[in-house]
Amino acid sequence: MAPFLRIGFSNFDIGPCPQAEDVQNPYCAVIVKEPVDTEKGQIFMQKKPTMYPPWNSTFDAHINKGRVMHILIKGKSVELISETTVELNSLAEKCKRNQGKADIWCIGVGKQSQEKLNKLT
Repeated sequence: MAPFLRIGFSNFDIGPCPQAEDVQNPYCAVIVKEPVDTEKGQIFMQKKPTMYPPWNSTFDAHINKGRVMHILIKGKSVELISETTVELNSLAEKCKRNQGKADIWCIGVGKQSQEKLNKLT
């Protein structure tokens, strides 16, 4: 059986964002995707249902070559707040180097954050 990572989401901080008032009890959606070779090249496909782990809980994810974890953070009354994709192999290596723990930070991608990015460019 493949080795696994025990993953937990411990915290969420919206910070001084204009949409902070709209974010009540944000939640995570975790999509684990597997690499699949097709005629047009390699793509990532979801083979298991999306998980919705509560804050301060853990879940296990097996480490298979090429497997990625797509994390979405959403609010009840707003669209997508943040998202990131992490390769599980690289996360496992990071954990090995840091006494079994690693932090991942997601940067906001909601409408307000996107407007700020557009103003900077």
